Amino acid sequence: MSYAIVVRNEAIYGGLVVPRVRPSFKVSNSDLIEFLKDRLRDRPGSEDPLYTVYVPDPAGNYNAMVCYEYATPPEVPVGDLLVRVPKGVYARFAPNGDYHDPVEDVWAQVDDATASAEITRAYREEIEIWRGVDSVELFISILV
Repeated sequence: MSYAIVVRNEAIYGGLVVPRVRPSFKVSNSDLIEFLKDRLRDRPGSEDPLYTVYVPDPAGNYNAMVCYEYATPPEVPVGDLLVRVPKGVYARFAPNGDYHDPVEDVWAQVDDATASAEITRAYREEIEIWRGVDSVELFISILV
């Protein structure tokens, strides 16, 4: 397991949402998330990194937003949902080869780091960045 502690600046995301999920590799690899990724890849600008942003709600549930990052709110396409993720401290995970599936690899590392108390999750926004089919980074919000 390897990770880095990083600070991510505020960002604006716009895209399509799956409500009431629990962040995990099972959600990330689900047919519904893959369907939404395909819909976004069909749009112009699909060479940009694709994100899955897990956004908590006041009841403690998460909504998964499959999306792109935008510089300003007016750039988000009409009909897409928009979320602003504030600046924060994150543990950044990348696949280390322990699992064949890169997304299962990063989520397993999160579970290991949490179980061993190396990180304490803040349970705020959590972000997957897809730069290709097999290239994923996972940012887990942490307490410092």
